[in-house]
Amino acid sequence: MAPKDGFEILQAVYAAYDELMADSRFACRPGCATCCSVNVVVTSLEADYLRQAPAWSDARLVRAVEEAARRPRYIPAASTNLVAACCLAGREPPPDPSPHRPGSCPLLDGRGLCRVYDHRPFACRSMGSRTVCAEGGEAVMAPLHFTFNLALCQVIEHLDPDGRTGNLLDMLTCTEVAPSFPPLLVANRPLPGFLVPPEEAQRFRAMMKRFLDRPVGSTTLADHLPRLF
Repeated sequence: MAPKDGFEILQAVYAAYDELMADSRFACRPGCATCCSVNVVVTSLEADYLRQAPAWSDARLVRAVEEAARRPRYIPAASTNLVAACCLAGREPPPDPSPHRPGSCPLLDGRGLCRVYDHRPFACRSMGSRTVCAEGGEAVMAPLHFTFNLALCQVIEHLDPDGRTGNLLDMLTCTEVAPSFPPLLVANRPLPGFLVPPEEAQRFRAMMKRFLDRPVGSTTLADHLPRLF
């Protein structure tokens, strides 16, 4: 998939998600940056899209990301689709020994605002909480919201078949995927199916149908994904 085509599909994914979540009552407000940490996981397609943000041309911002990438942060041991494939097959997923680490995302400015907000990855877009995270220490979301978020993480990975998954900081500072990178970046996998609890299945299908109907040029998102319904 050419980057331009990939960006167009990714933008459609983001736009469809925003429309589906438009009526949700989240407590998140500008400057609320509790979830903006050094532990964000993205695909290489999302990292490439983030680099299109005007703020990324600021050498100081790039240096701040490079400096943060030298400090402890969460490093995933498997992609979302690999974990899903294991769960669907009744197997244990690979162990994930890397803990989440403290530290704020270097893409934040002094007011707690994201400097690449319009190009932010899905992990950031999907972190909506019913309550103020700073008060409870973590995001609180409806179970169906969590399930749908996980499904779209799988979709985005599927749309980047030759790419990698990794910590945002590593993805932004690795200019190429070389044999020395596997400890930091893991290969993307195709979509094996979704992990949906039976009690959420009907509402999940309705949400996914609306999502798949989203136009992408002369196609829809459904045309770029395996037929799973």
